[in-house]
Amino acid sequence: MPAVLEEFEPIFGEPKVEWTGSCSGLGQSSAFVFYVHSPDSSHLRICVSDFRHTTWESVRSVWQLEDMRDSVGIGGSWSDFIHYLVASIKSEDVKLLLEALPDSNDTKSAKLVAQKSKGMPRISFSLTKLTGAAASDAVANLSQELFKAFKGLQYLFMEEQERRLQLTKVISVEKPIGAKFKEAKVTKSDKFIR
Repeated sequence: MPAVLEEFEPIFGEPKVEWTGSCSGLGQSSAFVFYVHSPDSSHLRICVSDFRHTTWESVRSVWQLEDMRDSVGIGGSWSDFIHYLVASIKSEDVKLLLEALPDSNDTKSAKLVAQKSKGMPRISFSLTKLTGAAASDAVANLSQELFKAFKGLQYLFMEEQERRLQLTKVISVEKPIGAKFKEAKVTKSDKFIR
């Protein structure tokens, strides 16, 4: 079972923010980024932040994920559940549900809710608000991981650009050869016609 989490690729995304409560997030940030990863083989960590003053976190053990699998009702193997969880988190339907405190701009609770597609079971993580050094560390970690992901994509893009350049060179060299071959073929067939 833990081996599945060892192979867990980090996921980044921007959830749709929905507020409930009397103030409904008046004056609060509406742009958040989430980061889901496996810090070790037996835990899944979710971090959600607006990079300013609100950062939330949830850490789930393999056993808690097993309980979630049972409560959500995803049949099949452990691997099937992890694939469903990943597909849900990568879907367009990921929401950050924030409940406002009465007569305040602060939040009472937060949940990250993901659904693979309409009508399918929902995956839900209750989040704990981080403050002080814990919040700063989480934002720093999220920023570093985002940068690593960006550098990885940049490297892949540059590799693809290099392949494209090489292919363009090969095509430009082969074009004149192909044209000469075609010309020679036409000349040869002209001789047979005469």
